[in-house]
Amino acid sequence: MKKILTLCILNLMMLSASRAESIAKPFNDLGYGTLSGRVQSLSMYRDFETGGKGNGINSTLGVVLGYTSPEIAGFDAGLAYNYAFQLAKHDNWWILANDDINLLNEGWVRYNFGAVGFTNTTVLAGRTIVHGEVFRKDDFRQKSRSIEAVQLDSKDIEHTQFTIGHAIRLSNWIQAGDREDFNDFGDVFGAGDDTDGVTWGEVVNKSVQGLDVALYDAYAYDVANLIGTRIKCAITECTALLGYYRHENDVGDAVTRNSDAYGLSLVQKIGSHLTVEPGVFSVHGGNLRFQETTTGINHPLGASMEICSRQFDGGADTAYMKTTAKIDKTTLYMLYNYTTHSKNPFDGQELNLVAKQAISDSLSLAVKFGVGHRHGDTAQPNTTDNDARLFVTYTF
Repeated sequence: MKKILTLCILNLMMLSASRAESIAKPFNDLGYGTLSGRVQSLSMYRDFETGGKGNGINSTLGVVLGYTSPEIAGFDAGLAYNYAFQLAKHDNWWILANDDINLLNEGWVRYNFGAVGFTNTTVLAGRTIVHGEVFRKDDFRQKSRSIEAVQLDSKDIEHTQFTIGHAIRLSNWIQAGDREDFNDFGDVFGAGDDTDGVTWGEVVNKSVQGLDVALYDAYAYDVANLIGTRIKCAITECTALLGYYRHENDVGDAVTRNSDAYGLSLVQKIGSHLTVEPGVFSVHGGNLRFQETTTGINHPLGASMEICSRQFDGGADTAYMKTTAKIDKTTLYMLYNYTTHSKNPFDGQELNLVAKQAISDSLSLAVKFGVGHRHGDTAQPNTTDNDARLFVTYTF
């Protein structure tokens, strides 16, 4: 059955990619709502010396099918179904965290307050993807991170955007164990016990030309409270400084724990195609609760393929260089970091390379490669990890 489904999906991708318009356009033109989706094949290879995990290979085919209804009396609704299955697997394929998916990743009802003059203010309830300061979608594999929440979003104040909400469960981007399912935040943070979720708020203000300021707070019941800021200041049209600070402390029944994270980088555009960003990122105190493998983190280090350097641990000091280039339909990306640890003394470094080629408006090909190395770890003095991925993606 899966072989037949695979052939049908691949044929659909090739047929649709040759068309000048989306396959969903005939339905969308009827006015009954909007269909959208993605078909993606992802093949991965890993060779991890760290932890003695060894080699792993697998290939998955995934489908995302979404629908958004028309707005009626201020209300609309949406859903997105995620399905992915393994085409092939070999050796220790489980280390890839790229397994089967079968769930409704989004399912929400939303109300727009246009009837009372606030056309850019909505309240939403249900499963939804949030990409902000606290929660990040991190669409690294076959699905985006999603939360079950009630939230209020507004852009009606000039140059200001804010969100206030409460999330009760989270579905992660990682397909390992049951992480892709909607789990209690006690499981998400590894706290052991069920919690009452996360109440958060964030505001982004751009009222001063060249200055982008974000403030946010997230209270994870019986886990931690997060408060932080992100500031981007444009010095010239091509140069900007990015500053970053966050503090976490234990709350409720959680074990005593405090941590502070600091980041500073220079964002420099060179010509019309190249951007470079050298920077530093440091974590003092305990390990970060809110980071890439839990809720996400709005920082360039959140795009590491392996987290080989363990940049989010307490006592980690990281220097990094990020480079992005875009020429016509080709995108190139590099992220290098070097991390030293004071609590568990070892040095780590990781290099990530990405090349993405748009074949058409709907079809793209991407190759990703990462290599990480640890030196001086008392458990394993010298280890090297490799990660390679091939994406073929069709969107409609």
